[in-house]
Amino acid sequence: MSGHPGEAGWTVGIDLGGTFIKSALLSPEGEIVAQDRVPTGGHDGVDAVVGRIAEGIGRMSMSAPVAVSGVGLGVPGQVDMATGHTGDVPNLPGNWEGVPVASMLAEATGFPVRLINDASAFVVAEMGLGAARGADTGLCVTVGTGIGGGIIAHGRPVFGLGGASGEIGHIIVQPGGVACSCGNRGCVEPLATGPAIRAEAVRRCVQGFSTRLPQFVGGDLNLITPEVVDEAARAGDAVAREVLEDAGRWLGYALAGAVAFLAPEVVVIGGGVAREGSASWNAAVSTARANVHTCEIDQVRFVPAALGYDAGVIGAALWGRG
Repeated sequence: MSGHPGEAGWTVGIDLGGTFIKSALLSPEGEIVAQDRVPTGGHDGVDAVVGRIAEGIGRMSMSAPVAVSGVGLGVPGQVDMATGHTGDVPNLPGNWEGVPVASMLAEATGFPVRLINDASAFVVAEMGLGAARGADTGLCVTVGTGIGGGIIAHGRPVFGLGGASGEIGHIIVQPGGVACSCGNRGCVEPLATGPAIRAEAVRRCVQGFSTRLPQFVGGDLNLITPEVVDEAARAGDAVAREVLEDAGRWLGYALAGAVAFLAPEVVVIGGGVAREGSASWNAAVSTARANVHTCEIDQVRFVPAALGYDAGVIGAALWGRG
């Protein structure tokens, strides 16, 4: 596969998430004309989820003024982009290994369907219509519950063997450190994500650090989230700021390695955790800049993702152009 979205047409993008299935109709000009979301209901089984995706495609196609030319589906896990089969999809119940999702949806809807990993869809979106538009070389990173990413080279997304390129979350920054879901220890993902920030904030509260974090959640530490930690940090809480800065530094080390390897024009950072101007963002960018000495780091732009919540469906829809 060339890895380059084809000619513009009316296309449907689907972002399959662990909680919601988001659907959107994209015009030839790249505008979202219609969209919706429904609960994924993963515990109902693979066939039920595929059925809900098909229903979403149907709803979106009915809003198009002409026939939809294609459908793209972003999957939060492994996909075989050549065959349209899913692989391991860790955040969804059931056995998705080897399921011919693309052909199942094509048969159900009558439209050609192309699969793409959700992090790759983010890259396609930001490259096509977002913060990396026009870049010849770029690195895209999304930080949330996990860390995903992707590479742009010569103006095209690079998917790698089995579509597995760009897994920056599994760069080891702390050898022998925290166990990661991938099987390694010391990957950046369990050190710099939303769950990592929450867990460290709770730990410091339980261990009696001097912090006002409990006041932000009415004393219920179960209510601490990365957003709460960021709010406390902005209000001047030193412990909250330190938690975010530590997570940001770990992310910055991974970014430094990736930047040294790729020498990108632009680094696009998205997701709900490392927001521009936050303590984690500032620590990540400053750490990355301080630890790259093999390229002209002052010429590398670190920018926030432009498409936000809609990046997944936009990237999938662009990929659906074929």
